[in-house]
Amino acid sequence: MEKIVIKSASKPSKESIDNLSEWFCEVFDLSNKESGIEPVILRKLLESTINGEGVTSKELNKNLDVPRSTIIYHLNRFIYSGLAVRQGREYYLRSQDFASTLEDLEADMLREFKRMESFAEKLDQIMQSDLNGRRKERKQR
Repeated sequence: MEKIVIKSASKPSKESIDNLSEWFCEVFDLSNKESGIEPVILRKLLESTINGEGVTSKELNKNLDVPRSTIIYHLNRFIYSGLAVRQGREYYLRSQDFASTLEDLEADMLREFKRMESFAEKLDQIMQSDLNGRRKERKQR
């Protein structure tokens, strides 16, 4: 089950790879100001996926001065948000590039909203029926 969180964030003042990576991590509520490793993970996922490769937690751990368990925790958050997938020991962006990954997330959200709309219509119908039933009961008293 994915949990897609999207926050409003001011656009970056300069459109660099660092600023945009940080912005996307903030928008997807992946940022942890204390560690700051999320943008690095995002860039590495993007780089390796574009090169047709995956990245392992061990490879990320070599480049970052944090415990490997912390790397895995953050990679799992990327998976949970729908941005990344795991195949064996390697992690990839969900699609072949970041724009395609966002398109996939958008399609998922639209599909889920359509499903929710049908349930919302049923809820409205049940509520309307229930209210009509209560009105009839009051009139009969």
